[in-house]
Amino acid sequence: MIFNGIKRRWLRKELVKLQNEQQRPSIKWPQSLVVLFDAQETKNFEPFYKWAQEIGIKKESVTLIAYVNDKKKSTIKGAHLIDRKLIKWSGGITDLETKKLIEQSFDLQVNHFKTQNDLLEYLSLALPSSLKAAYGNGEQTSFDLAIGVKLNDYNGFIQELKKYLKILTQ
Repeated sequence: MIFNGIKRRWLRKELVKLQNEQQRPSIKWPQSLVVLFDAQETKNFEPFYKWAQEIGIKKESVTLIAYVNDKKKSTIKGAHLIDRKLIKWSGGITDLETKKLIEQSFDLQVNHFKTQNDLLEYLSLALPSSLKAAYGNGEQTSFDLAIGVKLNDYNGFIQELKKYLKILTQ
């Protein structure tokens, strides 16, 4: 469909612009967490709350953003849902809640997805987070810290993340 091509072109332009504008503030021990994930890969988000607890982040300070194929047909509760309809046919964000999230700053962002997804990569760059951590795959410009564990190795990921947080926040 022609509109999908226009949307992809807008996303690519925005990705390049965001990559060029990236600035990193000084890193402090995180008090807030945002997790971007693909709901087709991850159904259970209790491990994300466990991560927050282990780092010392209150559950109220955790924001979950899930990519789904269709928001209207999704049964996921407790996460902000995004789909391809988030982007207008002419480019730009349609959802007011997502716009507010992009304006809100976070101390720690975790990119918990392994599939190539322009929309998740765009949000990964657009969210103003002090530290962006991801699994050891994906576009290197969309995160600061790559942790080389499998996507379903939640304990290994948090142990490595805590180790690096201690080093980076000294």
